[in-house]
Parts: sequence; C-alpha cells; structure tokens
Amino acid sequence: MTADEPVGVAGGSQPATTPGATPGATPGATPGATPAATPPRGLLGIGAGGLVLEALVLLLAAPAVAGAERGHVVAWHIVYLLVLGVLLIVAAAQLRRRHGRVFASLLQPWVVVSGVITWPMYVVGVLFAGIWLYYLRLWRPTAP
Repeated sequence: MTADEPVGVAGGSQPATTPGATPGATPGATPGATPAATPPRGLLGIGAGGLVLEALVLLLAAPAVAGAERGHVVAWHIVYLLVLGVLLIVAAAQLRRRHGRVFASLLQPWVVVSGVITWPMYVVGVLFAGIWLYYLRLWRPTAP
C-alpha cells in the first residue's frame, strides 16, 4: 500500500464499502429496516431445528401408538399425529416470515393435547412447549 492510496482500497486495513451503503450497516440487511425487524439467522436455525425435531418425535410416535393399541387402532389418533407433524415442518419453513413464530406458537398447545392419544405425549408436549417458550424469550430485544 502506498501513501497515496486511501484506506480501504487494495489491501488497506478496512474493507471497501459499496457506493451508497451506510457505513457500519449489516451486509444483506434491508435498508431502513430496524434491527428488531431483521431476524437473526442463528435464531431462525435453532427454531427451525427445534420444530423439525418436534415433528420427528410426533411422526415416530404414530407407529408406536399403532403398536400399543394391539390391533385396535383408532384412525384419527394416527392421522392427528401425522398432520400435526407435517404442520410443524411447515411452521419450521415459515419461521422467517412475519407470521412464522405465531403459527408455530399456535401449534404448541396442540402438541400438548396429543397426550390424549397416549400419555407420554403429555410429557413430550410440555417439554417442547417449554423449549419453545424459552426460544421466544431469546427473541426479546435487549435493553439499550
């Protein structure tokens, strides 16, 4: 670097900014968006992973319920678990949208209600609902 080159160009100590970009702005952020409106990528991944894991537990519970009934399977029990599992996967995909957290939050009581089908699902539902509440708490903005 020569003395005539401005800082930030060709190997300088600071990266060059794009024309019209606000200095200190987060790359990829929507211009004019508030920090609270831009979802943190890490939290989106954690939330989606948790919802998919919850869906996997429900989808794996369906054959267990069928086996526990010993041939007296009630069809709506299996359908309820399968539909709820698919809805949780859809909620995981929708997390980055504005309504995503609300949609996923509305599904949590229905996971707890799945305990009507088999009592261990009460335990699973309460555990996942607690994890989801903690996840929602992580979204709170920090005090300035």
